Amino acid sequence: MSALKQFFIPRAIAGERVRLLDIIRAPYFRLAVLTTLAGTFAYFIGLKTPHVSGTTAAITAIVSVRHTFHDSLKESFLQILGVLIGGTVAFASMKLVGFNSIVVMLAIFTCFIVARLLKLGEEGAIAIGVTVILVVGPNASTSTIEQRFLGVLLGTSLAVFVSYFVRKGTPQSRALTAGIEQSFAMSALLNAVAKSLTENDGVVDPKLAKRWLARAEFIASEIDEIKLAAESALAGAAWSPAIDHKEALAVVGQIELTEATATTVVNICRELVLTSGTSHQLPALLATALAGVLSATAEVINDQAEIAEDSPSEPQQEELDDWQDQRAKAIKELRNLDETQPLLIGGSILRDAEKITEILS
Repeated sequence: MSALKQFFIPRAIAGERVRLLDIIRAPYFRLAVLTTLAGTFAYFIGLKTPHVSGTTAAITAIVSVRHTFHDSLKESFLQILGVLIGGTVAFASMKLVGFNSIVVMLAIFTCFIVARLLKLGEEGAIAIGVTVILVVGPNASTSTIEQRFLGVLLGTSLAVFVSYFVRKGTPQSRALTAGIEQSFAMSALLNAVAKSLTENDGVVDPKLAKRWLARAEFIASEIDEIKLAAESALAGAAWSPAIDHKEALAVVGQIELTEATATTVVNICRELVLTSGTSHQLPALLATALAGVLSATAEVINDQAEIAEDSPSEPQQEELDDWQDQRAKAIKELRNLDETQPLLIGGSILRDAEKITEILS
């Protein structure tokens, strides 16, 4: 069952059992179904329409579908431009020397140059290369090239259309929701750390500390991907009517706050890994005080995430009286310490907690 959950993305599974609704909502499944439909309809329409290549349309549709509408629209436009340039070079070469391996070589290499100029990356170069070979392949004439190019237009149009339905909501709203989920995950992690410190009188189990660190690093890596999606939405706002620029900018700001918070949470977990399993355990009173600070910090993260649901990148405005009280208790315990190592670790954890509250408020 866990392998099946992993296949459909773990966070899309609501409970212990995989439901039909979970499968339908899974982005991978939706992408597979919609890409299949795009390719099938492109082939069918091309087959039934005079002067349009159904095979070219189907292949172009498959390689042009993206997770988001604005990405597909951008990629399709650039792919058509790339095919025009690459196809022109290949067609001119073919008129000079006929269709042979030299023409294929020039066509493919030209596609990589064009993809570099258009900033499409390696995958974009390969997609253009496939399409160019389809358009100016063997037995090509002016009429067949026209049919194949019209197939490219048909395939990219259908790809753009189905890409709108791959994921629900706007790109910026999806990025915001995903970022808020990670904020709640960080809050839960800090609460778990605080509970362990309190219950075990400052003794940190090495295995548990490593799991905390692994969890924090996983959250940080998820936020990196979410930030890329948010920045992509912001870039798309320049030309996509479906994306509000001001809203997308606020979401990027929110994800940046979440990213900075995650980096600091990772630092806290690293400090706990260093102190775990050594003779320099945190004294019980200091551990309890730090647990209070971490719980209060988790509450700050939680509050800011709730605010962000309606007002992205809006700082947490409430008074931090509880957090300040917990901080004062931790400072008092730090001043009573004689051992250097617990003093350094405790001070570092406290400073990281302060940094989080500064970031979010």
